[in-house]
Amino acid sequence: MTYREGAEKYYDLFGAKDDVPFYIDLAMRHGRKALELGIGTARLAIQLARSGVKTWGIDNSPHMIRAALTNLSKEQPEVRQLVHLEQADVRNFDLGERFGLIYFPSFSFDHLLTHEDQVAALRCIRKNVAPDGIYAFDLSNVVERDSGWFVQRKLLDNKSTVVRLGFHKTCPNKRQMSMDIWYELYKEGRMMERYHEGGEVFIHSAESIKQLLEENGFRINVIFGGHDRRSFTEDCEMMVIIAEPV
Repeated sequence: MTYREGAEKYYDLFGAKDDVPFYIDLAMRHGRKALELGIGTARLAIQLARSGVKTWGIDNSPHMIRAALTNLSKEQPEVRQLVHLEQADVRNFDLGERFGLIYFPSFSFDHLLTHEDQVAALRCIRKNVAPDGIYAFDLSNVVERDSGWFVQRKLLDNKSTVVRLGFHKTCPNKRQMSMDIWYELYKEGRMMERYHEGGEVFIHSAESIKQLLEENGFRINVIFGGHDRRSFTEDCEMMVIIAEPV
């Protein structure tokens, strides 16, 4: 996916997520030291730091790092000092640290389209996770479906509305789904800003991700069907995976 500068202002308005308690609980159980891959706006990392977790975060996008720094600057000093940010690629990083929890949220592992990129990321994760640590991440459990549009709206105030439009097309033979998303800001009915993002995501199955992890030094501890720890079935919209190094 391409992430255009400016659109990060609206990311956290959409797609309400229930993943905060899940990742905080994992961090508390594994040493209160965590690394977030693809930190984005620092939505999750700030919540972990508020809970007393030392949290590192990497992202390959300079404007995402800026957005994270902006959000972090609004926090209390004791929260800010627990978050460490670095611009880096998940396929090629080594922070010289070992983490009890490494997590890759918001379906971001799906954005690694090739086997080579997936392997490169897992090797870096394996190098940076503590021997008794875990790697936790979520994947979209895509079922075969036709192309489709969606529209979402959020009111900012009495005069401003943000509209998020999206179009997706699934290509099962390529194991990919293409996505196009537009963010539009309207004030008193007039469009003031517009941002477009687009790209592809990789379609994993429970069996294929199990094999990929095992080939790269991990074994799956559990697969959930959501961050509420419900049992995974093929009808679930996501896979939430906890893996451990071997």
